[in-house]
Amino acid sequence: MGDSFRFDERTYEALAAAGIGWQDVLEVLRASPRVRHHIGAVLRVAAQTSDGRWVAVACIEEADDEYLVVSARQLDDAEVTAVKAMIEGNMG
Repeated sequence: MGDSFRFDERTYEALAAAGIGWQDVLEVLRASPRVRHHIGAVLRVAAQTSDGRWVAVACIEEADDEYLVVSARQLDDAEVTAVKAMIEGNMG
């Protein structure tokens, strides 16, 4: 069984403020390839959307494999370069 993600009113407000649609968030969370980074209860995922934008999504783990999406934002050029390198396995 895979991860499940939920959105609340604060999620939608944060996404609207960032100019990121909830559909884009789901696309990033399910994308392949993507970069997934888990530290404690925080999950960060970065990937390219179908319209070519690179987006990072932040989530909080509420229970095993169950996450609340809390924010998302478009990556800047330096971050895109770093994420591409991580996807390609060139992290040095």
